[in-house]
Amino acid sequence: MGSLKTLALAGGLALGVSAAAQAADLAYAPPPPPPEPLGLKGTISSGIYLRGDIGVGVQSVGKYRQDDVAQFGGRFFGKTDNAAFFGGVGIGYRFNNWLRFDVTGEYRGAGQIGVSDIVFNPFNNGNQTNTYKGNLTSLVTLFNGYFDLGTWNCLTPYIGAGIGFSQNRISGLTDQGALTGNFNGATLGYANSGSKTDLAWALMAGVGYEVNKNLTLEVGYRYLNLGDAQSGRLVNAFTGQIQAPLKAKDIESHDFRIGMRWNFGDPNCCGPVEREPIAYAPPPVVRKY
Repeated sequence: MGSLKTLALAGGLALGVSAAAQAADLAYAPPPPPPEPLGLKGTISSGIYLRGDIGVGVQSVGKYRQDDVAQFGGRFFGKTDNAAFFGGVGIGYRFNNWLRFDVTGEYRGAGQIGVSDIVFNPFNNGNQTNTYKGNLTSLVTLFNGYFDLGTWNCLTPYIGAGIGFSQNRISGLTDQGALTGNFNGATLGYANSGSKTDLAWALMAGVGYEVNKNLTLEVGYRYLNLGDAQSGRLVNAFTGQIQAPLKAKDIESHDFRIGMRWNFGDPNCCGPVEREPIAYAPPPVVRKY
């Protein structure tokens, strides 16, 4: 009997130890780790942005040339500078906090050209003067690079440069003149529209203001060299005589523009803010005895 009691007691102790071990193993499963913070609000990479700009430029022509005037030793004088209004759009990519690139296309309109010439006309044995007036429009495509110089109170100054091409068009050109010599009188000419595609390049500087995590407003200055333009061939309205086109060379503009950039990512205003990691500890183990 004593042996049976001893065996029963030992079995009960073993069973209790096994049950306690199983109870200790019945801990609550730890919760899943927190989800990663969403880096994008849309589906486009956070470095990609769209931009739009409008502005006005003080546009001028370096020099004019017309082959018939040059042939007879004439000269141009009285150039006039005119304003040109423009608007453009583009798409770009921001690599980091200081380097970004974009491709832009813009239309420049409402520009005008104006110049006069004086030349000796051997057929009339006297001088001839002409005053040219016409419209100048341009389509400009540029590949631009920018260096952002740091951010202070959500303001980020930048410098940049661009290179590309322009298509410059002279339209509505008229040529009003006067003859002196054997015959005195007025002359009138006109030219069909003409266009020329040329190299364009730009230097720029400005400042951007981060309105919110997606929108940045910009105000800036840009020097833009548009290359050359030319009209169609000049036609004498009285005689039908055809002459060489008028060429406008070294067109440049001092532009003042405002614009916006819309970033598709989710950056924080004035730069990224580090998020503190959140530590999750499993609940305490509950043991049952």
